[in-house]
Amino acid sequence: MSTLVMMQLLLFALALVMAGLGLSLEMADFRRLLTRKRAVAVALGLQMVVLPLVALALAHTLELSAPFAVGLMLLAATPGSISANLYSHLFGGSVALNLSLTGLNTLLCAISLPLVAGWSLEHFADASHSVPSLFGKVAEIIAVIVVPVTVGMAVRMLAPAFARRAEKPMRLVSASVLVIFVVAAIAKEWEALVLGFGQVGGAVMAFNVACLSIGYVVCRAFAFDRPTAITITFQVSIHNAVTAIYIAMSILGNPLIALPAAVYSVTMNLLAGAFGFWVARRAAPRGIPAL
Repeated sequence: MSTLVMMQLLLFALALVMAGLGLSLEMADFRRLLTRKRAVAVALGLQMVVLPLVALALAHTLELSAPFAVGLMLLAATPGSISANLYSHLFGGSVALNLSLTGLNTLLCAISLPLVAGWSLEHFADASHSVPSLFGKVAEIIAVIVVPVTVGMAVRMLAPAFARRAEKPMRLVSASVLVIFVVAAIAKEWEALVLGFGQVGGAVMAFNVACLSIGYVVCRAFAFDRPTAITITFQVSIHNAVTAIYIAMSILGNPLIALPAAVYSVTMNLLAGAFGFWVARRAAPRGIPAL
């Protein structure tokens, strides 16, 4: 499979994922967030400020090479994934809150993501010499993230019955396309991935654990009820890795920058599932947040 075909496939998959998110959203979801201001502030603060700082600290502490450091920062700056909704549903979270947070975070990240990634390219000097600046790509990133979401929301508003019927099939199709892309990308860049995995695998796992742990600790500190706490923890710990992969490979043209997100797409599911079962086992009585 040629690089051009792979990029077209990834763009198609990303558009499907974002449009599928839009099909599940209504303006009422965003208005509902006004009644959960503290939860929204905590979730967005963690996702958009704290986690990029965690990724930066890990990149320096573990002395990652420039492409891997930029890739980890890019991953940290991506919005929450729609997969967080599934984990919330399975382990007692609030799916409605998850959907609302994912939608808002996705729209905001269309601006913040290129800013964080562009700064990272300049901060890690080697990366700034080997890949182009991301600041000139803001419009393209907004287009691939916001436009499909907006289209999906418009379809839901104009044809709600059709949107409800199409929501599940679109998720299945987009997931299938993503699997095909990931397998093809790994096969094409196998040698580079094998050489780089030993350098970035530990950092990605550490980032996984940090996301879950920070979500857990902060939710305990704010004494959120159990569904809200579970929702926020999954929301901040399950990132939209496909967005990071798309930007790294299509916009920046560097497969090594995509490697942290590729590794994360596997480890994320394993650790999120383990955390969910741990939460279920620790469900506390008397209404105390069970985290």
